[in-house]
Amino acid sequence: MDVNSLFQSTQPAIEHMNDLQKYGPPDHVGTVNVRLCDRLFCGAFELVHGEIAPGGTASRHHHDTEYQAMFVISGIARVTLSDDPPVDCTSGTIIRLPPKLDHHVLSVGPEPLKLLIVYSPPLPKRDDTPIGDY
Repeated sequence: MDVNSLFQSTQPAIEHMNDLQKYGPPDHVGTVNVRLCDRLFCGAFELVHGEIAPGGTASRHHHDTEYQAMFVISGIARVTLSDDPPVDCTSGTIIRLPPKLDHHVLSVGPEPLKLLIVYSPPLPKRDDTPIGDY
């Protein structure tokens, strides 16, 4: 049996992230994201690899209906939730965000901030900017 026939997605079951489209999300500066699993995979979540250059930022925002979980792979994320003071998050930190929670992320380390991000349900269509080579 062809394993790809088990998936709703037209994407193959095994891929390398370097072969996927890179994009910059709206209201983010110095950010390159790669959608590792999109809504077509199962409809329940979206998995993203994010990289934010030193000094780059995800402007203060919230998601109306989506839960978001971020896992810091490397670098330093200065994360501000709602009106709380910012917290510096390093490798191994998990950040859990329910819908409607304002948040801001700033890459403050000397190296790029690398994150794994899960959205559930997947994000709605938005004005992502395609980016060339990673």
